[in-house]
Amino acid sequence: MTSAAIRELRANYPAAHITLVVRKIIYPLAEFCHYVNEILTFNFSEDILENFERSVDFARKNLWKKRYNIAFSFRYWTDIKEMTLLYLSGAKERIGYFRGANGTYYRNISPEDAQKDIGYFLLTHQVIQPKKIINDVARSLFVLHSYGLKIQRTNCELWYGAEDLYKAENFLKDFAPGRMKITVGLGGGHPARHYPVEKYLEAYQKIIAKGAALIIFGGSAEAEDAKFLQDNLPAEFVKNITTLKLNWRETAALISLTELYIGNDTGTAHCAAAAKIPTITLSPEAKDRELFFERGLSQFAQYHPWQNLAIVLRPEHPLDKCKEALIYSGCAEYKPHCITQINPAEIVKAFEEMAYFMKFSKIRKTGAPPVLTDDKSVEELFFKLDFN
Repeated sequence: MTSAAIRELRANYPAAHITLVVRKIIYPLAEFCHYVNEILTFNFSEDILENFERSVDFARKNLWKKRYNIAFSFRYWTDIKEMTLLYLSGAKERIGYFRGANGTYYRNISPEDAQKDIGYFLLTHQVIQPKKIINDVARSLFVLHSYGLKIQRTNCELWYGAEDLYKAENFLKDFAPGRMKITVGLGGGHPARHYPVEKYLEAYQKIIAKGAALIIFGGSAEAEDAKFLQDNLPAEFVKNITTLKLNWRETAALISLTELYIGNDTGTAHCAAAAKIPTITLSPEAKDRELFFERGLSQFAQYHPWQNLAIVLRPEHPLDKCKEALIYSGCAEYKPHCITQINPAEIVKAFEEMAYFMKFSKIRKTGAPPVLTDDKSVEELFFKLDFN
């Protein structure tokens, strides 16, 4: 979701030496990025003191000798650890979001009190986005816009090599010929974003019967659920890749060969959206909860598939104590909870609608607006990028 901002950064500084710093697990997905000169890996520590020591050591070995002019952080939820690394880069100008500034919108913090935030001293340019810029892709692009840079293109990208694509093509060779290949995403980070696998089974049984074939993605945490689906669905129409331990670049190449994504709100969904593969995602955020704090706590708004044909299934109302909870994503439980209200029949119906549209429009990869949703606010919020 940061790929668009990285591309636009290069477009604004065509002759600059650009260093990209990412977590180790993300490195394969960034390795073939042709907009930067080098890619370094750094994993933050949860302990503040340890993180400071490691950041100083990393900056001393990798950053100070370069004498950077500018350092950007595109991450919206920037915390003290990331701001410290930005400061230790030695860059004269340091640009990024910090929570104190955004509190002027979402927590009624005065500008004077916001300046007391540590980020005010670690950053030279504090970014406060307009209330309507909520999607993470738009937020990343707004960092550049707020600094006076031009945005020419807003689409996301996937970076992988010919060898990755060759392996993916061989992996799918002779698999379920003539059937629609579907990426199934079982991950989701927080347990509240996980749809029960038993309900997925009910939906996928009917979806396979309608002519689809599944490629099940996930890490070691999803291996058990993936095996459950594999064991209870027709073997000739299911491939379980959770045991292959693919890196993110190999995963992206394989996703790019599929025709549809169905699953949780997770990284594979955003890879599919970047590849312009239509997506059906499930979110725990109830439809009547997304307006709290001007969408500031809306997971649905932050991670809606970017500029892509998409259907997002959500419950109508929150359950139990979540009705009163002012919490990000709207679901306060550390388990599948509000999301469980989505009926498997809704997933099947979404598949039917998407398949019908793709068939008769002859669209396979598209950047079209989500024509299959009745939520008119989606178009304005996610497909018109107006920073004024």
